[in-house]
Amino acid sequence: MTEAERQDTRKAMALDLCHIIDENPTQESYTPEEVKKLITVYVFSSGQK
Repeated sequence: MTEAERQDTRKAMALDLCHIIDENPTQESYTPEEVKKLITVYVFSSGQK
């Protein structure tokens, strides 16, 4: 994987996480623990597609 591909992957992950957060507009803020959980679930579920 090239450096450009790695950067694209990081950007895609960040955008995916933004979309996940936007799916619940009633929640206006997240605790650090909630953010960690979102990232963990994303990482472990992304390989199952």
